Amino acid sequence: MKNFFIIALALFSINAFSQTRENWEYWNTWVYKPKAGMIEQFEKAAGKKTKKYNSSKDNLIVTFKVVTGANSGQYVRMMPWQSLADYDRDRSEELKYWQQNVAEYADAIGGSQRWARMKWGDVNIKEGEGPAKYLTQTDYLVKSDRWDDFRRWLERIGDIYGERVPEHRRILLTLISGGNWNLTTSFVGFNQYDRKSNEFDTTWEEEYNEKFGANSWNYDRKAFRESIEMIVGQQVQTLELVESMLPNMD
Repeated sequence: MKNFFIIALALFSINAFSQTRENWEYWNTWVYKPKAGMIEQFEKAAGKKTKKYNSSKDNLIVTFKVVTGANSGQYVRMMPWQSLADYDRDRSEELKYWQQNVAEYADAIGGSQRWARMKWGDVNIKEGEGPAKYLTQTDYLVKSDRWDDFRRWLERIGDIYGERVPEHRRILLTLISGGNWNLTTSFVGFNQYDRKSNEFDTTWEEEYNEKFGANSWNYDRKAFRESIEMIVGQQVQTLELVESMLPNMD
């Protein structure tokens, strides 16, 4: 009887997890490095392919170029708003077009990756809004037993961030296939660097403590830092939108 209850509980947990996954929103990403002397050819060919195959919302692709750090010059192509059903679609024609018309101009870096969007991490997100001109990408390797500490800080600081910097928007993605299971990425989008800071009666720390309890700022921030792997724990790079490679946005 005891074994029966253990098995039943396991099956219930698997079923609940599967149902949760059905409601997830997935994002796909690809990274490319143009071959020497072929940047213009790659942008033109990939842009043409994007307009031909990736202008509808269920198959949209937006391209950004990395402009800082060791990955400078790489292109990150993002496909948002996917469901599980989208992975059953026949994309053979689209993939064939890429191989015949685009692949010769660039090398794929690391293969495709699949992410789940953590909507609790959204900041100033309006569904259907166009892509930001700039992105700050921050990658985190999270310790498997410290996820609650990691989430608590990012979720709470997001509340403060959204109020104090309304022109910025943030999404959080966690990797589900194509790399380290513990990798989570933050994308903060904005349209200009120069901005006038809004004035508030309290500092970030004071408002945080008012909202979440005395000394919460110090406790949560320390726990957050300790939740990240120390060796390669946090990597940051800046990306710029490649407007010539945008899909048809009509």
